[in-house]
Parts: sequence; structure tokens; C-alpha cells
Amino acid sequence: MDNEELLKSDIIDRHVRQGLGLSWVNFAVLFCATLIASVGLNMNSVAVIIGAMLISPIMDPIIGMGYGFGIRDTKLIRKAATLYVIELVVALVAATIYFALSPIKDASEQIIARTQPAIWDVLVAFFGGVAGIIGSAKKDPGNILPGVAIATALIPPLSTVGYGVSQMNWSIVFSAGYLFLINTFFIALATMICTLIFNLKAKKSASMPLKNQILIFAAAIVITIPSLVSASKLVKQTYNETQLTSFVTNELPGVYVVNKEIDNDEIKLAVIGSQFSDSEITNLNQKLPNYQLGSYKLQIQQLSKGNYLSVDAFKKYVDQEKTKTIQTTATDNSDKNLLKLKQQLLKKYPDEVEKVYVGQMASKSKTKKAIILVQLKDDTKENQDKVKKYVENAADKLDVNPSIHFTKE
Repeated sequence: MDNEELLKSDIIDRHVRQGLGLSWVNFAVLFCATLIASVGLNMNSVAVIIGAMLISPIMDPIIGMGYGFGIRDTKLIRKAATLYVIELVVALVAATIYFALSPIKDASEQIIARTQPAIWDVLVAFFGGVAGIIGSAKKDPGNILPGVAIATALIPPLSTVGYGVSQMNWSIVFSAGYLFLINTFFIALATMICTLIFNLKAKKSASMPLKNQILIFAAAIVITIPSLVSASKLVKQTYNETQLTSFVTNELPGVYVVNKEIDNDEIKLAVIGSQFSDSEITNLNQKLPNYQLGSYKLQIQQLSKGNYLSVDAFKKYVDQEKTKTIQTTATDNSDKNLLKLKQQLLKKYPDEVEKVYVGQMASKSKTKKAIILVQLKDDTKENQDKVKKYVENAADKLDVNPSIHFTKE
């Protein structure tokens, strides 16, 4: 198939107009697609979200508007815009109703992911629009249009807007709405540009008034600017997190970092292990410039004092998702082995051990490190060493990676 056959304008025209049917079938399919996407977002399921994107018809009026501007067909633009607005309302109503009725109100990772638009979303939308119009130019679009539907992801951010409305969270509404605007505008822009190129190739009139060109160019700049700012912040955040990880690995090898975060001009670390003196913390602050973190000040929250760890600190930094309470029943193998280790310790030293608390560490890196907190009846160095040695040996046999501490509470 040569380029002339691939880019026949009559094929494009037919496919675009066929996708602009004002029928209840399209609206019903969109309603269902939005509900499916909302369920996927709510349950944090990528597979369900992709399925919703595949069946959603909302990209058709966007391509229709871009194509209408490209051929300067006012009637076509009006029809596509009308369909677009109706579908927009249908999708928002469906998503808002679902999230208002859903018992799960917390924003999942998939919902949060739709509230952080960046310049990459602009590029995906633009080239998705290019691929979409090329797919419409083929007699058999094959897998091009479904791929474009997945890549440009129109339904997920729209469903996220519905979530924001249902929870009265306007930050989510505006952020996800902006992502949807990016996708809509740049898909339509790419479609219009490609249509102008195809018409020029076919030696059809495709000129556009200079005033319209300036307005479109200005709109593209205005819409793109926030995404550039967001991308800049995201790149800086990612770079700083990478540098902080290197800093922790190289400079804090003797402690377990439970939590690390960069907040404004401070780096906050919650650690279990060796105690840090003021001079050591000062020395660590002086090393931050070596990791391009010189503009931040290091704050260390020491959760343990030597071998001792408070029960309150233990409760705070144990993975409550799995343990629920300190001594609950576990569900996966690692937790079962951890509870088995606890039972063995109590059975081995009934006269020395008062209580044992066990759990998985709540680490942002999601590493599996077990924390074992022991309260002794007679808290002597001899008993500590004896218990610690036994726990280390038993943990090794059970494939448990332990962090062992004692408490006086």
C-alpha cells in the first residue's frame, strides 16, 4: 500500500463522520465505559482501566472537531462539539454517581496518578492524535485506534474528575480536568494539522486565516505552560529522591531508615539503629552538598535508643495493613513465619520473655524487613544477648530479615 492510498482524504472523511452518531447506543456504551473505568480507579486495577479505554467512544468527537477545523466545515465542527459536550456530561454523571455510592472513598494510586499532568502527557496526546488520524485514513484501522485510545487515556482522568466532584475535592477536579483538557486539545490539534497536510498533498484548499493560526498557537502555549512547570517539579523531585537514596546508602550504613521524605527545605529521616550525636548530624549535613542536596537541612528522628524501642514507635512504624494490631493473625508466608518465630521465642524462653511484638516495617521502598520487639522480665545484658542470638538463628531458618529491639514498657 503506497502513501497515496494510505492517506486518501475520502476514507478519512467517511471514518470521521461515521464516528459522530448522536445515538443512545454511543451514550450507553460511554456510560458503561465510565463505570468500568471508575471501578478500575477505585480498586487500583490497571487491567480494568485499560478495558474501559478500549470501549470508550469519547475520542471520536475530538477527532471530529480537529478534522472539522482542518477542512473548515462549520457544520461538522458543531456536530462534533455537540456530541463531545453530551458525552462529557454523561461520563461525569456516571463517574460522580459511582464514587458517591462507592464505600471506598480513599483516593487510590491510579486516581492520584491522574492528578499530576506533565509535558509528557502533551506529547502522548499530540502523537496519539497523529496516529488516530492516520488510522482513520486506512481502510482497515486495525489495532491503531484501540492503541491510541489506550495511550491517550481520556476516560480515566474524566472519571477522576467525577471522583473529585463526589468528594468535593476541587484540587483533584482541577488537576484531573487539566489532564483531560490536555488530551482533548492536543488530539484535536494533531488531527487538524494532519488534515491540513493531507489536503495540501491532495491539492485541496487548506489555507487557514492568520488570525486563527495565531489563536491556536497561543492556546497551545497557554495550555502547555502548566504541564512544563509540573514536569520540572517532577524531574527535580525524582532527582532529589535518587540523590537522597544514594546519601542514605553511603552515609548511613549502620541504621535502618524506616521513612525518608523531602519536605520544603528539610530532609526528614526516621531511623532505627545507632544513636546520632549532634556532631554526627552536623557532619552529615555537611555532606549533603556532595549529593546536590546542599539547599536542604537534615532532620533525623531516632526511633530507638540503642537496643531499646518504645511500643508507641513500634506501633507507628509497623505495617498496619498486614498486622492490623500488633499481635493479629497474618495472611502471607512472611507474616506467618514471623508469627511462628514469635511463638518459638516465647516457648524457648518462658521465664525470661514477658512479651513479644512482631510486624513488617512500613517502608516507602516497600522492603520486607521484620521488626521484633521484646520485653524481658529481667532486662539484663546477658538475657538480651541470649535472646538476640536465638532470634537471629531462628529468623535465618525461617527466611525472616529481622530488626531486633527491646522495650522497657
